[in-house]
This record gives sequence, C-alpha cells and structure tokens, in this order.
Amino acid sequence: MTTHRLVASQTIDRPLEEVFEFFAQPENLGRITPASMSFEQVSTDLDMRSGLQIEHRIRPLLGIPMTWRSTIEAFDRPLSFVDVQASGPYRRWRHHHRFTTVPGGTRIDDDVEYELPLGPLGDVAHALVIREQLREIFRHRARTIEAIFTRPEPNPSPRTVGVAGGTGFVGGAIALELFRRGHRVVVLSHRGATARGPLPDAVELRTVDVGDGAGLPEALHGLDALAIALAFRNSPIEVPRRGQTFEAVDAGGTERLVSAARQAGVGRLFYVSGAGAAPDAARHWFRAKWRAEAAVSKSGLPFTIVRPTWIYGPRDVSLNRFVGFARRLPAVPLTNTGRQLLAPVFIDDVARLAADSLVSDTAIDQVFELGGPETLPMREIVRRALRAAGLSRPILPGPTPLIKLAAAPLQLLPEPPLTPDAVDFINQPATVDIGPLLRRMPRRLTPLDEGLATYLPPASGPGHIVIDAPARRRERPRPVRVE
Repeated sequence: MTTHRLVASQTIDRPLEEVFEFFAQPENLGRITPASMSFEQVSTDLDMRSGLQIEHRIRPLLGIPMTWRSTIEAFDRPLSFVDVQASGPYRRWRHHHRFTTVPGGTRIDDDVEYELPLGPLGDVAHALVIREQLREIFRHRARTIEAIFTRPEPNPSPRTVGVAGGTGFVGGAIALELFRRGHRVVVLSHRGATARGPLPDAVELRTVDVGDGAGLPEALHGLDALAIALAFRNSPIEVPRRGQTFEAVDAGGTERLVSAARQAGVGRLFYVSGAGAAPDAARHWFRAKWRAEAAVSKSGLPFTIVRPTWIYGPRDVSLNRFVGFARRLPAVPLTNTGRQLLAPVFIDDVARLAADSLVSDTAIDQVFELGGPETLPMREIVRRALRAAGLSRPILPGPTPLIKLAAAPLQLLPEPPLTPDAVDFINQPATVDIGPLLRRMPRRLTPLDEGLATYLPPASGPGHIVIDAPARRRERPRPVRVE
C-alpha cells in the first residue's frame, strides 16, 4: 500500500497565540474548505482537546454526501495538534499541524500522511485526480488564511460601506479591498455567519434576504455607501423554482436594495452590472441587469455603475472550470468553437475600481464599461490559462446545438450542472470600450498572463506545498518510515 505525504507551510503576520486559536476552533474548518466541497459541520461538541471526536460532511464528487470523522490524537496549545481520520474517504489520514514563532509572524506547517483504498486502483485515482485535488484544496486554504488575517491600512477618514453579495466571488473581493483600505465593512448575506469564508473576522455580517426585502432598511442602517454585487448560487445556471434567476436576484434584489438604501439614508451606491446590459437586449440576463441599472441611476443617490466583461481570478467558477477539466480529462471541451471575443478582467482590478469609485468625486453618476487591456478569442484565453497552470491539453470545439439539447433534461435536477440558457451565456462575446473609464479614472489594468500568473502556476500564491508520492509500500508489521 503506497503511503503519500503532503507538506505545506505558510507564514502569517500575526502572533502565535492568535493563529493557533483560529485553527483550534473546529468550526473554522468550513471557512478554509473550498465551497465546491459543500462542507457541513455535524458535531456540536467543538471544545478542542485531545480525544475529541469531530464529524462533518463533504460533497467532493457530483454532490454525493460523504461523512468524515476525525479524532484529535494530540493537542499541545499553542504549538501543535494531530487529527486522524477515524472513518472517511481515505484508508489512512494523519494530519500534524505545527505552529512556530518566526521573524515576521507565525509559520504554519502541515504534514499529512495518507493512503487511499482499493490498492492499485487507488494509486491510479491518486495520479489522475486526488493528487491535484489535494494540491488545490491546500492552495485554497493558504489563500483563504492569508485573506482572513489581512491587516487593514491606516485610514484617517474611514467610511462604513455595505457590500450586498459580499460573500461571493466579486462581492467578496470588493469587501476585502475595502477592508484592506481601512474602511469599516458590513457584508449583507442571506446565509449569515456560515458564509464568512475568507472575510476577516473584523468584517461585520448582517443576515438579510434580498428576495423579499424584509428588514432591509434596518440592515442598511448606518451605512455611508453600498456596493451591490449580487449573484445567485451557481450563476449563470438558473433554477427558477428556487428563485435563482437573473430577474429575481439581479433585477428584483437590486430594486429592493435601492429602495431600502433611500429609506436608510445611505449616501452613495456602486453597482456591478454586466457588459451588454440594455433594455432591448436579446438575452434576458442583460435586460435584468438593465432593470437593476435603472433602479440605481433613478434612485436620486450619487451612483457609479460598472459593466464588466468576463471576470477571472482564484475563486471564479468560469475560467477555472476549464482548468479543472484539464486536470481531470485528456482534453478540454468547449461549448462552441471558442471564437467569440472577450476582454477578461482580473478580479483585483474590479475590486480596486469599486473601492476607488465609492470615495472619488470623478466617479459620481457615471457608467463605466470595464474589461482587461486585451481582447482575445475564448479559445486563446483558455489556452493561456492552461499554459499558466503548466497543463498541456488539446482544446476541443463543441457542437452548440447538441450540447444545448443534452443540457435540456438536466434542468429537472435539483442543482443542474448545465442548462441551455447557460450554454448561451458562456458562448456570448463580451467586448467593451474602456476609454471613458481610463480618461476619467486613470489606472493600469492587469494583462491576462500577469493575472493568471498570480494564482494558476503550481508555485504561485502564498505558502509552499509539496506532494511527495514515492513508490513506497507499507509492509506490515514493519512501521512506516517518514523521511
């Protein structure tokens, strides 16, 4: 049986006791686990100690629930602890967490030894899927930990800014950028504290549902400004029976937020729309965005509207999906020929523009189109992403009509992986004119390769991760030797 070993390290600019206490709270495990795993804490006894039994559920594959039970084998505050899988997906899993004071803060070291079930089949699964999946999980952990322990900059004139949709990809980046600049940030989310994820603990979360608007004026009380970056679960894949549609969330939710903002005395609005928003657009998602824009621009409040193209970054579920295909499949499938033109914009550029717009007079009552500095075919964007990730795979064009036909019955599933409308959404071009933005608010926009290089290469991002899978067999009764 092959024993694999994962070693990861990361240094955080915080004292030892503070960092250890974060990891010594089992409920924080969900915050640093990728959302795609659908982490759910089952245990109610979370008082960390030696001998503690912890149970949670994850959905690592096709949404199928899996129970993972761990035992805290050793606990030495504030230096280390060891968790061992009692039952779960692995044949064996032993994770040693160590914490050390070093120049610049605290070093976090993870040392994991694990074995897969099913003998040779497990080894094949490790080579094809598990190895890279674990690497991505620990890279996600490192990025999330870095965000959680972000230090705000001194700000002599901080504002209190609300971010609706602040637990999502775009809204979360805006919230973190505002926090980094020293503003007081209030995130509005229907999921409440369970959705905190990478947001620093000093960010306030207020639970509110824009679906019905109940309690919205009270939730917006005390805000100087409001950034609106709403997105429904698994967007752009709509599920009408659950109210997860562009009309219900992007249009209706924004209208209710704007109405509540007027009642609550909010001083300024920022809205993340989409390139192509128009009252007579052929696609209903563009008409929904226009409806939301109308609510913002006619609110009587100072506003800024930004129409971005395809936004990419570490937490996106669009471009990263193609990279995921490349890690699991011999080829990367497209939903068309990949010739449509796009001007992908890096998430950090979107967040910086939002933070600038909420304090700059030059952004008042403006509508800006936003894209990256390059306009490229979809196929070339995917090719560059694969290259940045160190992956070499053929990119296969797809027959759009057949893909939409195959996606039609998937709409009956509780969480459809694809719908015909989502195929059209993916296939649409998105080009913009960034001239007006750059003339009014000069800035450097990140080239695609530069943005991809911050998170896709194996050695990118915070920390250091090594997965060593030697051809070593555990032969009982001889003990495992860790080198």
